[in-house]
Amino acid sequence: MTAKTRRIAKRPSTPKRGFSRRRGPVVPARARRIEREIVAILKRLLAEAYPSCLDKRFAAAYGEVLRLFADYQREVLAAYPHRVACGASCGVCCNHWPEDAYSFEVQLIADALRRTRPRDLGIIRAALAGDIACLDGIRRAVDEKFDSPVQREALGDIDPYDVVLSSFYQFQRPCPLLDKKGSCAIYRIRPLTCRVYVSFSPPELCNPGTILGDEARTYLLDLERDSSELFDKLHFMYDVFDGDTGFRSMLHRALEE
Repeated sequence: MTAKTRRIAKRPSTPKRGFSRRRGPVVPARARRIEREIVAILKRLLAEAYPSCLDKRFAAAYGEVLRLFADYQREVLAAYPHRVACGASCGVCCNHWPEDAYSFEVQLIADALRRTRPRDLGIIRAALAGDIACLDGIRRAVDEKFDSPVQREALGDIDPYDVVLSSFYQFQRPCPLLDKKGSCAIYRIRPLTCRVYVSFSPPELCNPGTILGDEARTYLLDLERDSSELFDKLHFMYDVFDGDTGFRSMLHRALEE
């Protein structure tokens, strides 16, 4: 995600310039009830501790979490004064390097790809390898540029890795899981880090050349912190990626195993 992204499901601090502050509760009562249902399922999955996240019982329960999360977002957005501009086959935001993917999500997606697109796995892996090489090159360049304390101080509160992620977006490397029409081929099981990203701007303002402008209004519509902590616990329970949370790099590794 770019450094300009804001959250609307958390406590909104200062809104972006040109964007009105939302009055009243950020999350409506109906959405909070849905979130409690999500929490109950997550706690049950943690308690059950299935030996594998590919267990059919885990997959079914997590499928219900994703369904409820879609309902949660609809309730929040219905009460929001601005309308989402995202539509089918847009895919502009799919040029991002999605961070904060959960280990179990990636394993479920890799399993689905092996079963449904076995002939495409080589192409997908090759594209992901190119993405990883691109990100690594950007990371090295950023490290070299800000290798001194004075140069790092010039960044202020900006994390150098945010510079890396924003720069990757400028290279316009679409997710290898987009189909020929620009639609997500795994839309039904796409990771939460993709689901939370919403835009209230026309697609042309989401392009790399304009995404950092004041007119671009993109947000992360996520769950509350307590729910996120449960997702984190579930992530560590099934983590096989040695701390990596980048969706593209995790998927590359999962498809090679």
